[in-house]
Amino acid sequence: MNAKSVRIPEDMLKAIELVESREHIEESTAIRKLIRTGLETYVARLYRQGGVTLREAASRLGLDLVETVDVLLDHGVKGNLDADDVLASIRHFSP
Repeated sequence: MNAKSVRIPEDMLKAIELVESREHIEESTAIRKLIRTGLETYVARLYRQGGVTLREAASRLGLDLVETVDVLLDHGVKGNLDADDVLASIRHFSP
């Protein structure tokens, strides 16, 4: 694991303290948890917008595909295809 030095604004320090106290964890663990939550949210948004595939999302999250689907569902993402995409695929594969 790498060590980084960052300046953290006061409002974010309060968020870290909240996680520390609510979950009874150390500051560094709370910071990692919040960063992980942010990463999952960011990747879920990218996937929803079609910016990454499911396999790319899994790779960026360091998870397998099933775990990634669970994370996406937790973030309210059921998929990144709309009805037009599905109909176009059906037309493409229809004889």
